[in-house]
Amino acid sequence: PAPTPAPVAAPAPAPASSFGRPAPAPAPVARPAPPPVRTPAPAAAHSPAPKRKAYKLVAIGTSTGGPVALQRVLTQLPANFPAPIVLIQHMPAAFTKAFAERLDKLCRISVKEAEDGDILRPGLALLAPGGKQMMVDGRGAIKILPGDERLNYKPCVDITFGSAAKSYGDKVLAVVLTGMGADGREGARLLKQGGSAIWAQDEASCVIYGMPMAIVKADLADAVYSLDDIGKHLVEACL
Repeated sequence: PAPTPAPVAAPAPAPASSFGRPAPAPAPVARPAPPPVRTPAPAAAHSPAPKRKAYKLVAIGTSTGGPVALQRVLTQLPANFPAPIVLIQHMPAAFTKAFAERLDKLCRISVKEAEDGDILRPGLALLAPGGKQMMVDGRGAIKILPGDERLNYKPCVDITFGSAAKSYGDKVLAVVLTGMGADGREGARLLKQGGSAIWAQDEASCVIYGMPMAIVKADLADAVYSLDDIGKHLVEACL
């Protein structure tokens, strides 16, 4: 007789949970999150080196971060720097004299707090006194005026830049360094209309990219440089 066929095995039941229900399907494996996208730091400026010109005045305006920025720039200038310099730093009256004296000790050029009647001369930087306004005239003399309460800044970069535009035409090199707000923009506009050169500090090296940004956005900047390059470019432009 033919052998009896073996019984077909029934499929194994699905594993039951401890509660008698089928076990859940395995959870999908979570994919790793993509790495965070890093916002790049502002790129350093790449304006070409300046052309030499016989400037009669270098005017530098700054606010927040300015004391360190001015020190970095001015300590790069040689004692025989050929142009007079005026400095406008937003600072209370109680501090400008001591700040000028400190810069004078650190720099090869001379630095002092400006007084009414001071005469501009090569190798001398005059710092606007806090709480007042500083103007320059065509004879090379400094005029110190009382601070106008209607103005937000005392000293005000626009005031000094504007007087330089009137007195020196296209022979001014103006530099706007780190600072909050837009002081210096309107004075720079007057200088630009007269043919003078305007430089702005780049965003990457600013403590506050406010005043230089106002210059750049108004299309007034002839060049944008990093803080470490401004001093050497002043030497290249003026010597």
